Amino acid sequence: MAEITYIEWHVHPGRADRWFEAWLPGAERALSFGARGWSLTRSQDDPLHFRQAIVWDSHDDFDRYWYSDEIAALREEVINLYNKPLMITWHSLAAAGGEAEVEPGPEPVRAAEQA
Repeated sequence: MAEITYIEWHVHPGRADRWFEAWLPGAERALSFGARGWSLTRSQDDPLHFRQAIVWDSHDDFDRYWYSDEIAALREEVINLYNKPLMITWHSLAAAGGEAEVEPGPEPVRAAEQA
């Protein structure tokens, strides 16, 4: 059964685009650590709130990703751009269909292109 990690990122004012550009490569790298799919969304009501979702087969794959030297270095790079602590939660996939299935999506849209 697929398990989904949600990471709630609350970015400091004036730093959202910088955070997005710096963190996007880290979000994309989840696939290299065994993720089945990922997304990074930005709230329409609060443009400083980003939600990262990653679909895994196991918690161990997430741990290898999150605590890898590469992702730890990226987290260190963006540490002054977001509010602490991070809220990381786990969900089990109960049902999915259409675009909600766990296949990787299209190329990500850069924050600057959304404006």
